[in-house]
Amino acid sequence: MSIQVKELIDKIKNEGVLAAESEAEKIVAGAEERAAQIIKDAQAKAEAFRAQAEKEIEKQEAAGKEALKQAARDVLIGLEKQIMKRFEAVIGESVDQALAPSIMEKIVVDMVHAWAEKGEAGIKVILSSKDAEKLKDSLRGKLSKRFKEGVEIIPSAKFSKGFRIGGSSGALYDFSKESIAEVLAEALSPDLAAALKEAI
Repeated sequence: MSIQVKELIDKIKNEGVLAAESEAEKIVAGAEERAAQIIKDAQAKAEAFRAQAEKEIEKQEAAGKEALKQAARDVLIGLEKQIMKRFEAVIGESVDQALAPSIMEKIVVDMVHAWAEKGEAGIKVILSSKDAEKLKDSLRGKLSKRFKEGVEIIPSAKFSKGFRIGGSSGALYDFSKESIAEVLAEALSPDLAAALKEAI
């Protein structure tokens, strides 16, 4: 009888241990499966965060490059404007020097004589107020005969240097500093602007 009880106890123990081991294996397998899923989820989240971070970095880099391009364009446009402004100032200075009183006096006298000889009547020479003050006496002396024929010298405050000349035909030729500088700047500026763009 005691042998049977002992066998029964051993059998119960063995079955209990086997059942416990089986349950333990199930628990371990479940824990391993959950751990694998947690790792997989964590890796997926990490990959999503990394992809999002890369997109954000690319977006910021693109925005930075665009801002840099815009800044470079702004600098070049500003530089081109400054160069063009300086170019126009140099033209203005050159025209100013070219319209020295002695040179202007010769041009006016030659033009008045040429026009009068071709029969142009009512010749009017419009000088800047400043130039009229400097040149009126010498022009009167050199054009005294023409004054009798109706040539007039008129001072004007509408331009700073140079002259305008016209006759009864209605044509008015503008040799003012401002007009000459504008014509030269318009003629040369496109070439200068093109050269600047090529250089850049």
